Amino acid sequence: MIFLDTGYFKGLLDKKDRHHKDALINEFLVDSNETTVINTTVLVETLNRVVGTGNSINKVFNNLHDENRVIQLTGKDYLRSLEINGWYGNSINYADCTIINTMMNLGITQIVSFDSDFKKINVFEVICNV
Repeated sequence: MIFLDTGYFKGLLDKKDRHHKDALINEFLVDSNETTVINTTVLVETLNRVVGTGNSINKVFNNLHDENRVIQLTGKDYLRSLEINGWYGNSINYADCTIINTMMNLGITQIVSFDSDFKKINVFEVICNV
């Protein structure tokens, strides 16, 4: 399993995004045959970023659900994410902590992201140029 971060989807959706070209080169994901995973944080963040890109929010929502395993966060997940945030001295934003929590819960060690915060987690392999 490979987790996909919001920045990856932002790069795909927004032609003006500085990571657009990197996000388009997704041969790694196709060749890996791995299940791609997102959580409800990534779902909401991605849908919020659709505004102004010319993409249909309904189409993006359906694509996210059809192409990825979507993990629904619980109250326990949100509390655990607060703990994770504390472990890193509040140096990682809370949304990213929910991602870290999801990855830890599922034993996922790879994340496609352009966010350098995930490089602080020694057990994760951050795939930047997909």
